[in-house]
Amino acid sequence: MIHVNMPNPIGGEHWGFWIALYFFLAGAGGGAYLLSVLYASESLRRVRQAAMMAFLAVVLGSGLLVLDLGQPLRFLNLFLSGFYPSSVMWTGSWFLLLAGAALLWVFLRPASRAAQLSAALLVALVVSYTAVLLMATAKPFWNATPLLPWLFLASAATSGAALLQLLEPNERLKRVLVAMAFVELGVLLLHLLWAYPQAAASVMALLAGPLAWAFWGFLVLGWALPIWLERRTHLAAAVLTLFGAFLLRYFIVFAGQV
Repeated sequence: MIHVNMPNPIGGEHWGFWIALYFFLAGAGGGAYLLSVLYASESLRRVRQAAMMAFLAVVLGSGLLVLDLGQPLRFLNLFLSGFYPSSVMWTGSWFLLLAGAALLWVFLRPASRAAQLSAALLVALVVSYTAVLLMATAKPFWNATPLLPWLFLASAATSGAALLQLLEPNERLKRVLVAMAFVELGVLLLHLLWAYPQAAASVMALLAGPLAWAFWGFLVLGWALPIWLERRTHLAAAVLTLFGAFLLRYFIVFAGQV
């Protein structure tokens, strides 16, 4: 298995950098596609661009899952070993496969509104499934509240809007980005307050412990600064928003393993 050395003094984590990167790719690519269908469906070029970005995110994300497992055959077993709808991993793997196929179909035939919406539903399931995957474990920081899927969806909206802003700045998307950034922050803070009684060590690791660099980096560089820059330079704001989206996934993944 390939390991990436990132600042993480916690040690002994079961899920690491590759999983956080997979969650980020699923959120940013999926969010871009969902927003293109909701706000730019009349622009087939924009829908095709977003569909391809989301498709590549699904493909890369699947590759990262295989990389994290260390044995490609273990990933194939999820599809070949039988019918297990009660397994979050099994269900999520099929969501990935079906979402990838639907996104490729939209890229090839973007004029079909039914195809656009079908793919959007599957993409939304992929984005939220990543949080459900965490909640299905016995880690208090992940399963103490029902808010993680909503946090990941809000973050997908902000990172997806940022990705689309890099391609073609749009005033409507800018308003969506700023509004969803406030929703994202609100859900995150509520999750921390709600989870604290059961996961105090994890919350303190974020506020003043080994993961504080990622948490405060998200708040300052990945949230506050992009909002301030949004009216000045959309490029820098979008890049920092994407950086913040990765930091969010990173500290959520690692904090649950404290």
